[in-house]
Amino acid sequence: METIAYKPLNSIWLKAAVVGSIWASVEIILGSFLHNMKLPLSGMILSLISVWLLISFLQIWKEKGLIWRAGLICALMKSISPSAFIFGPMIGIFSEALLINFFIFILGRNLIAYSIAGAFAVLSSLFQKVISLLILYGFDFIKILADLYKYAVKQIGLEHLSALWLLTIITGIYVVTGVTGAIGGYLTGSKYLKTKDSPDKESPVILEPASHMYFQTGSQRYSLLFLMISLFSIAGILLLINSDNLILTSVLSVAYIAFCIYNYRNSLKRLKKVSFWISFLIITFAAAFLWSGFQKGALFTIEGLLIGLKMNARAIIMMIGFASVSIELRNPVIKSLLYNRGFANLYQAMTLAFTALPFLIADPSGGKDNKRFPVLSFQRLLNQAQKLESIFEKDHLIKPPIVIITGEIHEGKTTFVQETLKSLSEEKIKVTGFLSLAINENGERAGFNLYDIETGGQIELCSSVKDDMRLHLGRYYFNQAALSKGDEILNSEKLQGTQLIVIDEVGNLELKGEGWCSAIENITKNDKIPQLWVVRKNLLPMVTKRWNTGDIYIFDIKESSTLEVKNKIIEIISQIDDQVIFDPQHFAQLPEDIR
Repeated sequence: METIAYKPLNSIWLKAAVVGSIWASVEIILGSFLHNMKLPLSGMILSLISVWLLISFLQIWKEKGLIWRAGLICALMKSISPSAFIFGPMIGIFSEALLINFFIFILGRNLIAYSIAGAFAVLSSLFQKVISLLILYGFDFIKILADLYKYAVKQIGLEHLSALWLLTIITGIYVVTGVTGAIGGYLTGSKYLKTKDSPDKESPVILEPASHMYFQTGSQRYSLLFLMISLFSIAGILLLINSDNLILTSVLSVAYIAFCIYNYRNSLKRLKKVSFWISFLIITFAAAFLWSGFQKGALFTIEGLLIGLKMNARAIIMMIGFASVSIELRNPVIKSLLYNRGFANLYQAMTLAFTALPFLIADPSGGKDNKRFPVLSFQRLLNQAQKLESIFEKDHLIKPPIVIITGEIHEGKTTFVQETLKSLSEEKIKVTGFLSLAINENGERAGFNLYDIETGGQIELCSSVKDDMRLHLGRYYFNQAALSKGDEILNSEKLQGTQLIVIDEVGNLELKGEGWCSAIENITKNDKIPQLWVVRKNLLPMVTKRWNTGDIYIFDIKESSTLEVKNKIIEIISQIDDQVIFDPQHFAQLPEDIR
C-alpha cells in the first residue's frame, strides 16, 4: 500500500491564498475595466491599486514572506486566463510582490520602507513594458525611438531638451504614484485595525468547487515534445532573424507559425487585433524613414524598411511562440511533476484561492451599497479577507479519505472491488456508488454497464459501436443517461448514512472535466465520507492531484489482497461517527464479470 498523506497548510500559506485570490479578483475586474476603457497609463493605475492593497494587508498580517507567496499564487492564477499571452501579466504581478517583499525584509515595516517598496513596485510596471518591447522587437527599437524623439523635438524647436529629462519626468510620475499607493495602503490598514466592520454586515462568503490546476478544458491536448519544439524553434528563429540568411529564416518561420496555428488556435489571438497591425505599420515605416535619415539626409531607406520588417517578424514569432509555450505550461503532467518536487503547499493554496475567486469576482467588496466600483472599497476587502481566512482554515481540513484500487487495463480491478465489497457486507458496512461491469461479445470487450450497488440496477454506460449522438472518448461512445445516473447516485442528499462511496472508475473523462467530475468535486468538498475509487495506474499522478481530498491510500491489485483493503476501509470508517447498519442483500447478486 502506498499512502499520500494529506498535509494541512500552515498559517502563512492560508493567508497567502486569501491575499492571492483577492488580488487576482482585483486584477481581473479592474484590469478588464481599464483595458475596455483603453485608458492611458492603465498599467501604472493597476500597479497603484495593487500596491495599495498589498501594503494594507501588511498592516493586519505580520508573517514574513506573505507577499511573495501571494504574488506567486496570483501570478499562477493568471495562467488559467483565456488570454493566449500570459507571461507579461504573470511576470509583472510576481515582480511587484518580490519588490515589496524585498524592501520590507531589508528596511522593516515602516512608512519609509512601504514608500520605497511602492515606488519600485509601480516603477517595475514601466520597466516591464520596456523589457517586453525589447523582447518583442529587439534593441533596434531603442534606436528608432531615439531618432523619433530627435525628430519630434526638432520640429517643435526644443532640441536642447535631452531625452534624459523626459525619462526623469516619466520616472518621477511612476515613483510618486507608487509612494501614494503605499501611503494609502498604510493608512487603510491602520484604520481597519481600529475600526473593523462587523462580519454580520457583510454578505456570506461562498466557496465554489475549483480544481483549475488539473482541469483540461475544451479539446486542447498537451505534449512535452511540442513544448520542446516551441522552445528550440523560438530560439533558433530569433538567431536566424539577426543573420543575412533570409530564405532559411522565412522557411523555418512559416513552418513554425503553421505548426502553432494547427496545434494552438488561440496562439493567434493577439495577431487578430487591429492595434497590432497599426503598430506593425508604424514600426515598419518609422524604421524606413528614421533609421538612417538623419545621417544620410534621406527620407526613406531600404535598409530601414528591412530593419522594420525584421523587428515585426521577431514580434510575431515571439507572440505566437510565447502563446504556444503558455498553453503547454498548463499541461497537467508538468503540474504533477512540480507538485511532487516540493510545490504541494503552493498548489494546495492555489486550489483554495480558486474556490473563492468566483465569489470575489461577483462581489469582491461584499457590500450591496458599493456595486458600481466594488474593488476600490479596501476596508470591505480587508474585512472579507478576515472572513475568508477563517473559512479557508476550516474548509481545507474537512477532506474525505480516498482508497484507490489501481492496476493496468483489463487486469481485474472491478472484480477485486467486488470481492472487497462482499467482505465489507459481512461487516454491515453501508456502501453507495456504482461499478462499471464489462460487456464481452465473442471474446472481445464491447462496452460497459453501470451497476448501481444499492439497487442492483444496470444501464449501458458505453459501447464500442459508433454513435455520433453520444460522447466519444477513445474507442467508446458514452451514454449520457448512464452518466446522469452516476451523478444521481453520487448526489450528496442521497448519501446520508452512507459509510463508503464507490466510484468505478475515475478516468480520462473526469480529468477533462466531464463524466462524474462535477459530482466528485461536490462530494469531496461537502462530505467527509470515505471513498473507494478505481483508477488505471497510468492516470494515478493526475487523479491524485486533481481533487482536493484527504489522505489517499493506493492499493495495486497485483501487490495487495482484498483483506488488506477491507481492513484499511474498516479502520477509516471506525474513526467516523454515526455509522449506519448496512443491508447485505445489496450485494446478493453481484455479477462476477471483470473489467
